[in-house]
Amino acid sequence: MRKTEIQNLVDTLSHTFEKNAWHGPAVLEALEDLRDVQADQRIGNSHSIIELIAHMTAWRNFVCEKLEGNAAFDIDTDEMNFPGTKNLKTAILELKASQKRLLTLLEQTPVEKLEEKVPGRPFKFKVMLNGIIHHDLYHTGQIMLLKKYHNEQL
Repeated sequence: MRKTEIQNLVDTLSHTFEKNAWHGPAVLEALEDLRDVQADQRIGNSHSIIELIAHMTAWRNFVCEKLEGNAAFDIDTDEMNFPGTKNLKTAILELKASQKRLLTLLEQTPVEKLEEKVPGRPFKFKVMLNGIIHHDLYHTGQIMLLKKYHNEQL
């Protein structure tokens, strides 16, 4: 039986978030053994790891809101884009919850919706859903580099 485009997106989101990503560490693998001291540190004016985690959650929530049909929802302030959070455990739990919500919504999404435009945006749902995967991988790479740097400094 051939997988649907929705199932392919669910599978890719799962692998790149949890484990068995072809490229290297998945999001949660990158966050394993992360210490509070590492999560709060910066290199120059970079974002900290905990800020990146909160940012990834914010954009996952954006995708969920759009899948639920919330045309008015947007991330239009710096605070919404990089929500302030100080607790690493809470930030990771919120990221995991956003992943669960996203997968649940995606599994309920009819494949035809992928060709529809996202309300208030110039792109289709399939572009947005592939984009959240790319977004995760981009920031996971940053997290890995920050962890490596901080490990060398400790």
